Amino acid sequence: MLRSLLLPLSFATLASAQLRPDGATASFRGSLPPKPVAALSAEQEAGLEKDLAEVTQAFQAVKKHERAADADIFLKAVRYALDFDEWYDKKAEDGVKKATALLAEAKTRIAALKAGKTPWMDGSGQKVLGFYSAIDGSAQPYGVEVPEGLEYGPGKKAVPMWIWLHGRGDTATDLHFVYSRLNAKKPGQFQPKGTIVIHPFGRYCNGWKSAGETDVFEARDDAKARFNVDADRIALTGFSMGGAGAWHMGAHFADQWACVHPGAGFADVKRYQKLTPDKYPAWYEQKLWGVYDVPDYARNFFNVPLVVYSGENDTQRDAAAYMEGILKNEGLTIPHLIGPGMGHKYHPEVIKEVQAKIEAAVEKGRNPMPKKVVLQTKSNRYNKMFWVTLGALEKQWEDGRIEAEIDGKAKLVRVKTTNVAVFDLDLPFWDQGDQAGYKVVINDSAPLEPNAHGYAWMTLNGESKPGWTGAGRNQRLGAKGWGEDGLIDSTFQESFTIVLPDKPCANPQVDAWVKTESAHFIQRWRSLMRGDPKVVKASEIPADAELANLCLWGDPQGNAVVARALKNLPVKWTVSELTMAGKSYDVATHVPVMSYAWVQDKQWHRIVLNSGLTFREAHDRTNSLQNPKLPDWAILDITQAPNAESAGRVVVADFFDEFWRVKAVQ
Repeated sequence: MLRSLLLPLSFATLASAQLRPDGATASFRGSLPPKPVAALSAEQEAGLEKDLAEVTQAFQAVKKHERAADADIFLKAVRYALDFDEWYDKKAEDGVKKATALLAEAKTRIAALKAGKTPWMDGSGQKVLGFYSAIDGSAQPYGVEVPEGLEYGPGKKAVPMWIWLHGRGDTATDLHFVYSRLNAKKPGQFQPKGTIVIHPFGRYCNGWKSAGETDVFEARDDAKARFNVDADRIALTGFSMGGAGAWHMGAHFADQWACVHPGAGFADVKRYQKLTPDKYPAWYEQKLWGVYDVPDYARNFFNVPLVVYSGENDTQRDAAAYMEGILKNEGLTIPHLIGPGMGHKYHPEVIKEVQAKIEAAVEKGRNPMPKKVVLQTKSNRYNKMFWVTLGALEKQWEDGRIEAEIDGKAKLVRVKTTNVAVFDLDLPFWDQGDQAGYKVVINDSAPLEPNAHGYAWMTLNGESKPGWTGAGRNQRLGAKGWGEDGLIDSTFQESFTIVLPDKPCANPQVDAWVKTESAHFIQRWRSLMRGDPKVVKASEIPADAELANLCLWGDPQGNAVVARALKNLPVKWTVSELTMAGKSYDVATHVPVMSYAWVQDKQWHRIVLNSGLTFREAHDRTNSLQNPKLPDWAILDITQAPNAESAGRVVVADFFDEFWRVKAVQ
C-alpha cells in the first residue's frame, strides 16, 4: 500500500484559490435551486401534474402507515421539481423520464404498503428510504448501501454504520438526489466490510448546518431503528461540503461517533473566505461565526478518533492543515493523510489507508462512559459531551470549557471550568453500592456532594457567588441555557409554526413588508430547506395556548398573538410608538425582529418575531456563508427594500444578556 505523504504546505498559495474571485463556490449557478437547463413544455408539465395528482390521491390510503414516508419522498420530489423548475438534464425529456420513474416507484410502494409489505427493505444493495422530519413534518429522503450477505434487523447482531455526507450539489434537489440513489449502480467512495452506509439528503445544500444538521440525526435514528445499528459503532464521514459537515458535526457532537473523517472541507469562515479586516461584516456577525467555526470547538476532538484526508494539490488542504496546527497546539496529534498528486479527490491507494483507520476505530467502538470528558463551546446550544452537560456559559459567544475526570481511587470527580456558569454531571454510579460516596471537586474547590440539579456559579440575578453551589438548574430559572442560545435561526432547527396576521398592520408600509417577508420566508424554506412549513393564522392559535416555537409575523394590531406576546417582550410597540433598548423609532417605517423566551406559569414560551432564516440568497453562493446574520434582536428600517442580503437596513442589533435582558443602546 502506498504510504500517505505529509508534504510541505504553502498556506498563502492554497488559501488564495479556494473560491471563485467573487467568493462563490465554483459550482454556483446564481441561485439555489438554479434555473432550469432544459425547461419542460407546458404539455410536459401538465402531463406530470396530472400523473402526480393521481398518485397523490392513491397515497391517501396509506399516508398513516408507519413507512408512508418511503413512498411520499417520491411525490414530494416531483412536486418540488414542478414548483421550482428543477430540470437540470440536457433534454427536457430526460427530466420527464426521471419524474415518471419516481412516480412509478411511488405507485409500486403504495400498492405494497396497502398489502402491509415493504419489499424495498429486503436484502442487500442500494436503497432509498424516507422519514417524516420533526421540524416541519416533511418527507425527507436518504440513501442506504447494504453489503452483500449482511444480516440485519430485529433478532440479528447489531451492525456498524457509516454516515456519508455528500459534497455540494447545486442541482442535487430531491428529484435528482432520489433518482440517483434509486438507480445507483456503483457503491460510494467507501465499502466498509459488514457495514451499512447511509447517505443523508441534509435538506439539500446548506453545508450540513441549520435543518441540514437536524436531518443527519433524523436519518441516523431512522436507520438505527430499521437496521438494528450498534449505537457505539457509527462513523461520521464526508468529502468536500460533506468534509466541512464532518468537521463541524464531528466537533459539535464528538460524543456521538466512533470515528470522524473529514475529507477536504472548510472549517471556518474568515480563513476560507480570505477576509481581511476591511471586509469584515458587522461585529455581531463576527461573533456568530462562533456557532459553526470548528476551531472554536477543536478540543472536543479529544473525545473521538479523527482521521483527516487531503489531496496534495487540493486548495482545501489548507483547512485541514490549519486544524491540524490548532489541535497540535492543544496537545492532540491527528493522522492527516495526503493523496500524492491529487486535487479535490481521493488517491486510489491512500483511500485504503483512510478506510482501514476508520474501520479500526469503528471496530473498537465508542466508549459511552469515558473516564475523562472534554467539552469546548461558544454556544449554549452545543452543550453536551457524554456525561457532562453545560447548563450555561457566563458569557455566550466567548470560549467556554469543561474538563471532567473520574478519579476512582480517590472517589472524586475532578472538574475544571472556564467561562461556565452552570453544568450538570450525569453519572450512573452516584448511589450504587461501593461506588457511593463520590465527591465533586470544581476548580480545586472543597469537595461537594453529588447534586441531581447540577452546579452553579451564578445566581438568578447574575451576581457572582464566592464559590460553586449545588442546585444549578434552580439557580438559572428563566435564563438562557440548557441548549437555548437565543438565536433566531436556532428556532428553525426544531419544530416551529409560522403565525400570520389576520388583519392589516397599523401602518401600510409595515403591512406590505410583513406580507412580502413572510411569503419570502415560506418560499425560501421550501426551496432551500425542502419542506412545507406549518402555517396558520393568528385566530387559529387558542388564547390560552403555550407560545412555544412560534414564528410570529405582523404587529399587535394585525396579529393577536403578537399583541399577546408583547406583554412579555422588552419592546414597546403600539400604533404610534416603537421603543427598544431606550431608543424610539419611526413606527411607520421600522420593524422589530427578535427571538425571545420567557417563563410564565412554570412554562417556557419561545417566539421569533418578524424573521425567518437570517442568511439569504446572496449567502447561498458558498456554504461557508450560510450562517446566522443577526443576533437575538434588531430594528430594521424598511424604507430600504428587502434584498438578497437583508430584510431591510439594520439600524441597531444586539444580543440579550444571559438573563434575556436588553442593554441600553448608546
